[in-house]
Amino acid sequence: MMASLFLFELKMLLRSRLNLALGLMLFAALCWGAYNGQQQVREQRAALERIGRHIDAKLKADQADVARHGRPAANRLPYWQDPSDVAGYMRYGLHAFAVKEPWPLAALAVGQARLLPYYLRVELDFVAPPGAAFDFVNPRLLSLGEFDMAFVLVYLLPLVLIAAGAARLASERDSGALALMAAQAPSLGRVALLKALSMAALWLPFTLIAAALAMLLAGLPFPGGEHGAALALAAACLAGYALSWVLLVTLVASCVGVVSSYLVLAAAWIVMAFALPALAALAVGQERGAPSALVVLDELRRVNTLTPQQRDQVFLDFLARHPGYRDAAQRLDRVPYATKQIAVQLAAERDTSARSAALEERQATAAVRAELVQWLSPVMVFDGALQSVAGTDARRHAGFLRAAKDYTDQLRGFFWPRALREAARPNDACVGCAARLNFTEHALVPRFKGSPGLAGQGDVPLKCLYMWTIALMLGLIVRHGAKP
Repeated sequence: MMASLFLFELKMLLRSRLNLALGLMLFAALCWGAYNGQQQVREQRAALERIGRHIDAKLKADQADVARHGRPAANRLPYWQDPSDVAGYMRYGLHAFAVKEPWPLAALAVGQARLLPYYLRVELDFVAPPGAAFDFVNPRLLSLGEFDMAFVLVYLLPLVLIAAGAARLASERDSGALALMAAQAPSLGRVALLKALSMAALWLPFTLIAAALAMLLAGLPFPGGEHGAALALAAACLAGYALSWVLLVTLVASCVGVVSSYLVLAAAWIVMAFALPALAALAVGQERGAPSALVVLDELRRVNTLTPQQRDQVFLDFLARHPGYRDAAQRLDRVPYATKQIAVQLAAERDTSARSAALEERQATAAVRAELVQWLSPVMVFDGALQSVAGTDARRHAGFLRAAKDYTDQLRGFFWPRALREAARPNDACVGCAARLNFTEHALVPRFKGSPGLAGQGDVPLKCLYMWTIALMLGLIVRHGAKP
């Protein structure tokens, strides 16, 4: 009997015009979301390709300029225009970038990626650190996010399942049909669970196939290796998420009437999708006594605003602590501004180190809190899983910022000793030439090696287990808690 009832329910669901309409709308939304996400990924990859071509062209142009100016000439180039002067080149001629390559599945969940820079122009002495990059677009507009596949699956799929199942089950309850079926079955709970499984047998495969087709139509790849395994985990997480909503719809609709079921389920969706994330954001932001990023940036700018006399004194103090470059003090008036800025930058970072450390500690605390509070809502957990698979999550971006800082330190280690040695012991390799030729190692300038790989995907299996645990708990509640 139960098998016959399952097949009958599945046949009725397949014949339902409402399910057909909802399925078509869901598929259209998935296609639109996949296209939007892939379009942004294409734009990012095109920008990164332009950056790569620009760096290569800049290297060739610098080498050509060094050869062109390395001949006797009547006038000597100013150091800030001389591509062969180490001090001028490291401050004015260096074009170095740290880039965050989109992962193969980046279009799956754009998240807040438009709020976060995916490339940074690296400078050796800066007024604001690389992580303080900004855009000219209003961040309040950007914070609305993109209509991507994650938005459809996280927020719209539950509404589709509510619309597809709540009215049917609740109307059967109100008409007495559910009680009649329960009278001929072992229990009402088993009947309700069977109806949930028939609904899941329709919507889970349809959602997975629709998502796969939307990805295919939008040009998203189906990667192999570790990214392929992450995609499989995302599919399993999606199945658990959809099943949880099917069971929740079944539980509520089998216990209350049509109107009440819609109200209760809509309220549950609002709480999990909006109320809990908003409260979580408030909890994450409550940190007293730590400075804001604006305070740190303002202090860093203030320390950088020195008079020429103050800058010279800072540079002399630096030379006193580094005897190997002390000869530069004898020709202080001829040391380039760019070289003196080495000492100024180090002094500025030293003076703001306490506030910077406090800010970093605050950000680390906020990150830990954010990872903890997301477990309060299946919506946040599923959204976080999709962002981790796509590589647009906050954890990967934090790794990218650390890699950008390490790259800055690597470039400093390459240029600063050369500039300081040149200041202490000047060397004009071509007397009478337009260029000084004390720096011709442009091809040896370090390049960015990339940000961390798949570390951010480590919690996806746990999130997948979480979703299926929620589904199992709801299934047990439906089995034993459904009421006529």
